[in-house]
Amino acid sequence: MTTPDLPTPQHAASDIPAPRTQQRVDDEPLRLVTSFNDIFVVIASWLLSFGIVWLTIALPSWLQMLVAAAVTWGLSEIFVRRRRMALPALCFSFSFVSTCALLGFGNASLLHQGGESVRASMSAWTLVATCLCTAFGAALFWWRFRVPAVVAMGLAGVVIVVWAHAIVLLDENVGVWLLVGNVAAGLAIFLWALRWDAQDPQRTTIRSDVAFWLHLLSACMVTHPIFWMLAPHHPGAVIAVFVVLTAISLAIDRRALMLSSLLYVMSAILRLFMTSPASDGEFYTASSASLPATAVVVGGVLLLLSVFWQPSRKAVLRLLPAVWRARLPR
Repeated sequence: MTTPDLPTPQHAASDIPAPRTQQRVDDEPLRLVTSFNDIFVVIASWLLSFGIVWLTIALPSWLQMLVAAAVTWGLSEIFVRRRRMALPALCFSFSFVSTCALLGFGNASLLHQGGESVRASMSAWTLVATCLCTAFGAALFWWRFRVPAVVAMGLAGVVIVVWAHAIVLLDENVGVWLLVGNVAAGLAIFLWALRWDAQDPQRTTIRSDVAFWLHLLSACMVTHPIFWMLAPHHPGAVIAVFVVLTAISLAIDRRALMLSSLLYVMSAILRLFMTSPASDGEFYTASSASLPATAVVVGGVLLLLSVFWQPSRKAVLRLLPAVWRARLPR
């Protein structure tokens, strides 16, 4: 009796199909790197841009920024529009939007001279010009290359510019109003992100990717001011707000709100683990096991939530009106 020839190890390895991973919609698919060539291109592009900016340092700042923007645009035509590379798309988007913002500021060379020069050059004119150039740059890059993150980058740039000018130009009592305005703007962006999500409930188009970055931006703008006002003296309120944000995250099927508030809830739980107050009644001391115990509690709860995300989401959706559920991702 003859035995069949066994395949050689090389043939056996080549005959085994590569494992396929089926990603669920609930996992929020996100492509940051398409290949190692992405990293290679980003490093090479950074070297090229650094050299060009250095060689053009003698030019007027507005012309230097135009050259930098043109270089970024040309690289995007090759690596973003034609080759659709993920990481270069993110880096070139940020580079183009930030260059447009510096162009609107009017004198980018001031950034190399220290904080006093920058503050002295700020005015209502630079505020309007920088916001308009930032928004126009983001809109232009989106129109040409359809990079999902550039929409959120443009909005983030406008918010940063407004914050910087408000702190410099307005009085010292503007801090509270800035926080309130930040939350209001974050809620508006959050609602806009939900609108993008509603247009793609199955998350199969670029609209879902745009919504992801808008949710990430709005989460930072909403959660940080709220927790700054609650922490560290109201740890119970911090945990309660985190529970509410978790329910909202489950309903909209996005994790950005939870991620942006993670450090605050860990700080609140750590404070609850703390022992008796010190002698002056103001400061508290924590045992050596408080921090690892907090990490175990928070990490364990989040992992359980990740495993049972779909059942938990179904439970939350049952509490919502049918009209709302129809517009949420399925």
